[in-house]
Amino acid sequence: MADVKKPDKAGSGQFSETEVLSRIESILRFTTDELANTEIRAEAFEKLTEFEAQLLQQQRHISSALENVQKYRDEIEKDWHKEKAVRESTLELMANRMKELDQALHAQEYILYYAASEQKFLRTLLLDLKQKKSLSESDTNKILTDHDALLAELVRKAKK
Repeated sequence: MADVKKPDKAGSGQFSETEVLSRIESILRFTTDELANTEIRAEAFEKLTEFEAQLLQQQRHISSALENVQKYRDEIEKDWHKEKAVRESTLELMANRMKELDQALHAQEYILYYAASEQKFLRTLLLDLKQKKSLSESDTNKILTDHDALLAELVRKAKK
């Protein structure tokens, strides 16, 4: 506030017109300054409120975007797990197929070995028949024993 002047000690206890006007002017200036400060504070508060609302809106957008990213990541992870399961199943099927093909190959090798052994046995038998022109009972028993031995050997090889 403005300087307050005290009335003259000797005087009448009244203020002069200039002093009164000076005081009124000081009060008006103070009031005007207060009103201006109040308006500035009100505008600042309004801007702060608007800024806070914008921040909240942005925070909602960010939260929504993060949720969408999380959902997308979860979908990608699910798809990855499905693809992994498919790859594992495919590998298992391929391994089983390879085992089956390996077993078929061994069976074919066994059949070829059997056929070659049987052919060798029959050639030997035909040569013996051609040379001897007839077979005795002991020759027939020897041929049957040799054939049984051949079959036993083939069974033993098949088990390996």
